Amino acid sequence: MKYRASLTFLPVAISALFLSACNNKETEERLDRLEAEIRAVRSDTRDEVATIGDRVDAAELKLGNSSEKENFAQRLDEIDSNLLQLRQNQGTSDRMAYLRPHLNGHTPLQTDHGTFLVRIEGMDLNLATGGYDIHLNIGNPFALAVQQFTLKGDFGGGVPELAEGEEVSIYNKKIEAWQKTLKPFEASVTKTLKPYTWTPFDLQLPADTRDQLELIRFTMAIENAHLDKQSAGGGRANDFAHLNVDSKAASVIRTDYGAFLILIKGVEKDKNGTRLNIEIGNPYGFSISQCRLLGDFGKKVPKRTEGEDQQAFAEKLQNWTNSLQPFETAVTSKLSSFRWNRASVVIPGTLDNVEFLRCQLRIEVVTLPNASGK
Repeated sequence: MKYRASLTFLPVAISALFLSACNNKETEERLDRLEAEIRAVRSDTRDEVATIGDRVDAAELKLGNSSEKENFAQRLDEIDSNLLQLRQNQGTSDRMAYLRPHLNGHTPLQTDHGTFLVRIEGMDLNLATGGYDIHLNIGNPFALAVQQFTLKGDFGGGVPELAEGEEVSIYNKKIEAWQKTLKPFEASVTKTLKPYTWTPFDLQLPADTRDQLELIRFTMAIENAHLDKQSAGGGRANDFAHLNVDSKAASVIRTDYGAFLILIKGVEKDKNGTRLNIEIGNPYGFSISQCRLLGDFGKKVPKRTEGEDQQAFAEKLQNWTNSLQPFETAVTSKLSSFRWNRASVVIPGTLDNVEFLRCQLRIEVVTLPNASGK
């Protein structure tokens, strides 16, 4: 029985061994196939990664470089620099004062210390330099005395004529071509701009002809200034405005309430003397219902003649000062806020003797609008 049982088990064992061998062979074949597939996947992946890297490099080169020598980071730096320069130019353009030879009145001149006034009084050929002397006048409405400043800008011919409907823009080809013809300049000025008055000085420009001075534009950078304690504290000497009756430009006149503008529009004979038709600019939010104009009047300030020595000229000035006559007159018109106001005053002198005024504006009654704005 034992022998028969062993014979019976033998085929089963052989079958098991055969099946086991077959299974091992299939397993090895499957392993071989899987390893081959893994190697293929790895190879494809490496190729795809390399292809993607090449495409990224090509795109970066195409988009980032304006030349083969520039890389992407350099191009970005260049763009940032251009944008910064554009912003700086825009800020400078907004502060430019534009002057023309035949422009009447003043032009605002923006600075870091506030808005000054500038006007052009004329120009003359400078035989020594071959250029032109531009006669400028800057009005300082502040208690700040400016001791040194720099004017930086350019000059040239007039703006080109544009057809109807043609865009007025720096991108216009005509304006772009005109801009390239402008000549730059920079001038350091050491003449003091005294508080509450106009200060004349000459600006030398290397222009070949007068036609090259149809437009003068510049910015003003204040480099040295100080606060005059006497003028800031209400010193009366600086309260006077000096007016030429035939002047076409406004002058700054200081008061206890701030600086105003005064402009003489016309002069005529009156039974009580000479009537001046004036305009007073009130830049403040209050109205003035009562004020007075007072000071001295007389002939124009004498000029020094050619060959006249300093002592003779000083005596002439002293005689002129002694000839001035006092006046005081009421301004009956209301000076409304934020506008020019017309008024007239009578000076007790004849037409030929009222050519110059040294005057103050005394404000007596001031009103503010109530909360409802009425």
